[in-house]
Amino acid sequence: MGWRRKRAPIPPRSRWLPGYWLRHPLFSLVALLLGTPVLLLLEIDSAYRSHRLNTYGVHAEATVLEVHSLERNSYVVASFTTADGHHVVTQITDYYWSPWPRVGDAATVLYDPASPDAIVRDIRIGDESLTAWVFFGLVVTLVSGGGVSLWRTWSMWRENAEDWRSGRHFA
Repeated sequence: MGWRRKRAPIPPRSRWLPGYWLRHPLFSLVALLLGTPVLLLLEIDSAYRSHRLNTYGVHAEATVLEVHSLERNSYVVASFTTADGHHVVTQITDYYWSPWPRVGDAATVLYDPASPDAIVRDIRIGDESLTAWVFFGLVVTLVSGGGVSLWRTWSMWRENAEDWRSGRHFA
């Protein structure tokens, strides 16, 4: 055999580098704690809007003025007259796209009298309150499952971050 020169020990990497804190479980915990309220607020807002439409909604005949088909963010601009005589021009994202809408089409919409320009839905879509509550339950399930998973694997993630810092990691 021959002799080899020993390599100098590798100094530990900084804890401020992304390789360390992205592997640390505290990063996942912070992301979970910051993401959960945002998702819950979005779902509560969706459930509130559906409830307002289902409880206080008023039907009106709308005319399609513009059609914007942007893949996931498609919407139509429509105009209608409220029950108290105000003319409203608004974007309707909850629009039924079969058959494809064209400028000048007539559609029956359901609007909230308190904010007719913001809370509007095509009547053909139907009641969306169940969808909002299903997504609310899905968010709660995913967050609680992620919390339990993080709690069970905390030491493994922490060791992975320390191994990366000391240069003993494989990935």
